[in-house]
Amino acid sequence: MKMIKIPKQDELDSFVKSRFYALIDEQDSSRLDRAIEEYERVVPFGIDQNIEQSSQKISSDAHLIMRLVATFYLKTTFSALKIDTDDENIKESLKDGNIGTAGRIIKMYTGSSLTDERELLSGRWSSEPRMALFDNSSNSSEPVFVTTKLDALCSHHFIRFGQEQDSKSYVVVGYIPRKKLGGISKINRFVNWCARRGWLQEDLTRYIGKKIEKVFETDSVFVSLSNLKHGCTAYRGACDSEATVSTTYLSGDFKHNKSLIPKRYLS
Repeated sequence: MKMIKIPKQDELDSFVKSRFYALIDEQDSSRLDRAIEEYERVVPFGIDQNIEQSSQKISSDAHLIMRLVATFYLKTTFSALKIDTDDENIKESLKDGNIGTAGRIIKMYTGSSLTDERELLSGRWSSEPRMALFDNSSNSSEPVFVTTKLDALCSHHFIRFGQEQDSKSYVVVGYIPRKKLGGISKINRFVNWCARRGWLQEDLTRYIGKKIEKVFETDSVFVSLSNLKHGCTAYRGACDSEATVSTTYLSGDFKHNKSLIPKRYLS
């Protein structure tokens, strides 16, 4: 049987070494070795988790090594799929700052750094934003509702899901204050941060609800991810661009008395 060619270790080593030196702008072999050792110590963790939840950490250099290793193997995958990696729209050109299609896809799944919060899986690596708390000195018990947006990644197909630009598609988080009031804008940042991982929509809804309960020290939380569009249904498979998915999390007073929830969020 004719053997199928596979990449050799020295090809991977050369690829990572040359690009690591180019990107850090120095040829520091000890720094490269430390970064590789640290990267190799990281144990794989859940697609819907942040690295800190797995009781691990990673440095910027080790994160760079991960991106380079993944880029190498994705380029190899392109070749296996008979995609010409020298195509002008695919190839990289380091001298021009062009990381190529493989590099761009990996960046989309990792973020360009540990502080990047804008890529589809950057929430696995960037630090959790702090959600501010204030004393509820007025003893307010009026429900608070915050509308926000999210972009998440389907963990089954690695395609984006989120709300569309219409009034029927929305994300809302509500809570009833107890001893503490939460910083409203921090809810938006938290939802955007945690969504940027691989999720089932049901699990994401529950995760947001449980986190708000814990951080805001309340037993009554309402979360609705309503009429979100999933790319895995809209652009492949069923190819149904009209299909949407709605999920809800209810606890405490919201669960027992839905009249506390504005009707516009109960559609």
